[in-house]
Amino acid sequence: MSSLVERLRVRSDSRPRYSLDESDEESDLLFGKSKKSEDFEKIVRDDAKEDSCNACGESGNLLVCETCTYEYHPKCLMPRLKAPLPTAWRCPKCVNPLNDIEKILDCEMRPTVADDGDASKLGSKQIFVKQYLVKWKGLSYLHCTWVPEKEFIKAYKELPRLRTKVNNFRKQMPVGNSSEDDFVPIRPEYTMVDRILACRQDDQEKEYLVKWVGLNYDECYWESESDIASFQQQIENFNRLQSRYRKLRKQKSNVRDGFDSKNKSKEFQQFEKSPEFLPGGELHPYQLEGLNFLRFSWSKQTHVILADEMGLVCCEVFPTHKTVSKTEVG
Repeated sequence: MSSLVERLRVRSDSRPRYSLDESDEESDLLFGKSKKSEDFEKIVRDDAKEDSCNACGESGNLLVCETCTYEYHPKCLMPRLKAPLPTAWRCPKCVNPLNDIEKILDCEMRPTVADDGDASKLGSKQIFVKQYLVKWKGLSYLHCTWVPEKEFIKAYKELPRLRTKVNNFRKQMPVGNSSEDDFVPIRPEYTMVDRILACRQDDQEKEYLVKWVGLNYDECYWESESDIASFQQQIENFNRLQSRYRKLRKQKSNVRDGFDSKNKSKEFQQFEKSPEFLPGGELHPYQLEGLNFLRFSWSKQTHVILADEMGLVCCEVFPTHKTVSKTEVG
C-alpha cells in the first residue's frame, strides 16, 4: 500500500486531462497571441450622426465609442461624464448606463415627450409616465436624474440585480397619506456646500472637492465651478485659506532655510573632559558620553530625549528652538 507522500507525488506529476482550446485566453498567451493584436471592426449604426453628438446633433468635444460609430458629448450622457474623461469609452447602446445606479430615491408620474406614434393617438406630445429618481455612482445629489420606467424594463434582462434594487425600493416606499407628506427624497442640505477641501484645474474649468452639509467625508465629490456657482462664500473662504497657507508655508520655508544655513557652519566638537560651564566636580565617563550624544544630535538637528536605565528623563534637546532643557530626577 503506497504512502500518502507517494500518492501526492504521482498526482502532481500527472498531466492535465483536458486539452487547451486555441480560442481560450490562456492558450492565446501561451502561443504569443493577443486579443489587442486582432483586427476589431466597429459596429456600424445606421442612425449614427457623422462628427456630431447622437443626442443633441451638435459637434465639438465628442466622445467616440470604441465598439460602434456613436459619438456623444459628455454632458449629453445619462449620467453625464465628468473630467477626467476615460480613454476607452463605450456608448449607452453598447453598455447600459443603469449599471451605474447607486440607489433609487423616489418614483412618481412625470410629464415627458411622447413618441410620434403615441402623439398621434393622444393628440399631444406630452404624456405622463412613471419615472424613478436616481442617484448615480461617483456623483453628488446635485446630479440626480429622473429615468423612465421603460428604461428599467429594457435593462432587466441585461442587469438582473437592477430588478432587485427596484423591488427593494418599492418595499421601502412610504405607505399612507401622512407618510407621503413627510417624505423627502433628497434632503435640501445634501445639495448645500459645507466646505471646500481641494481644487484642481481641468482643461475647461476649475473643479472643487466638496464636503456637503449633513454628509460624511466619504461622500465628498469633485464638482465643477459652474455647478456650485451659487456658493461663492464657500469658494472665497477656501481661496482665502489657501492664500494664507501658501504665505505661511513660504515664511516657514524662509525661516528653515535661514536656520539651516546658520547651523551648517557649526560643526560637532566632542568633549574629551568635563566642560568648564559645569562646575562642582567632574562628569563620569558615561555622563560625558551622554553629553556628547546630545551635542551631536543637536548639530544634526535631531530631536532626542536622554534617559537613564530606569526611564527617568535626564535631558531633552529641541534643535529647532535652539534650547536644551534639563530635568531634575532626584
